[in-house]
Amino acid sequence: MLRGILGVIIAAILFAAALFILLHFLGVIALIIGIIAAGFLIGAIIVFILFLGFAFVIFFAVFYYLIEKKPTIQKRGTYTLSMEKGKGEENH
Repeated sequence: MLRGILGVIIAAILFAAALFILLHFLGVIALIIGIIAAGFLIGAIIVFILFLGFAFVIFFAVFYYLIEKKPTIQKRGTYTLSMEKGKGEENH
């Protein structure tokens, strides 16, 4: 049984080697590698363009937010001057 399994493994390795050599000489492997590389390159370009667009929008959105932001002032409540603390004072 061990010889049978060993024979099947050797036959599979020889078949894979023969198939690899055949595809290599026909140029199929180079074609497959080229397609994968082109897909990766196109994907990287698309991701870079999307990132650049997102950064562009965020850059101007931050400045718009900083310019348009108005300070909030509480208009209701009872405040006295003694409730305000100055520089170097601590809360008691």
